Amino acid sequence: MIRRYALLLCLALSACHDAPPSAAAPAAAEPAASLTVEGSALVLTMPGGKQLRGTELVGATIHLAFEGKTVPMKLAAITPDPDDPEILRHDFQVPDGQGGWNPACQPNAYGERWGFPVALPEGHPGREGDITMTCASGAVGKCARFGYKPWAKGPKGEDLVPLHAACVRMVRADYCGDGAAHTKNGTEIDMYDELGIQKMASQNNPAFAFEAGWTPQGAACVSHTRWSDVVTLNQLKDQCPRLANLPACDETYARAAGAQLFNRSKLQ
Repeated sequence: MIRRYALLLCLALSACHDAPPSAAAPAAAEPAASLTVEGSALVLTMPGGKQLRGTELVGATIHLAFEGKTVPMKLAAITPDPDDPEILRHDFQVPDGQGGWNPACQPNAYGERWGFPVALPEGHPGREGDITMTCASGAVGKCARFGYKPWAKGPKGEDLVPLHAACVRMVRADYCGDGAAHTKNGTEIDMYDELGIQKMASQNNPAFAFEAGWTPQGAACVSHTRWSDVVTLNQLKDQCPRLANLPACDETYARAAGAQLFNRSKLQ
């Protein structure tokens, strides 16, 4: 995951392209341009109204502001995902400290080290400012790739932001909804939802059992934890009192309790 920062834009785009790692964010009393996000594309709006978007920003450098400092990040490549062209793969690169650049994203299970920007609403568990920079290895990016794009609509026009938020909680095993993850990298889970975006695939696999139903605020109920050596069900109930006195958790109860997303996992 990219460590999250506020974004500062290079005010003259021509000065941003191929900027060296030591380049400082340009100083100006008032910004000369604005940077927004549409879908997974950055959109640069110049003072005169001209816009550059998506792949037109290849080679630009944006500056990440953090604790009074700025760190440049180059958009070294921007290409449509061959599996889902609506998602633009950004090769985010940051200085390596030796005059060069390194990928900003940690690899996912397939070795992919790209990411993309996304605009998430206030209160969303993955939001880190007006623009969130996510990686293919991160929960925000994974959930968009699972089909819960927060900028898109469901098969009948449903708002997918709540499902995306519930998915972020699920991927992280953030049962309490307090931001604490209870999982391990590479854990296999089977997710499904009532919209049919993701469908159950483990119903005939006895190694899998119903784990939890999920809402944007965390788990509606939990049948078993994903990894007992990370947190047991009893420990989880101590950590999260709202889960302590619920009836036995199954899909029917989870749905009645407001779950929008469900998952099964191995008993480990």
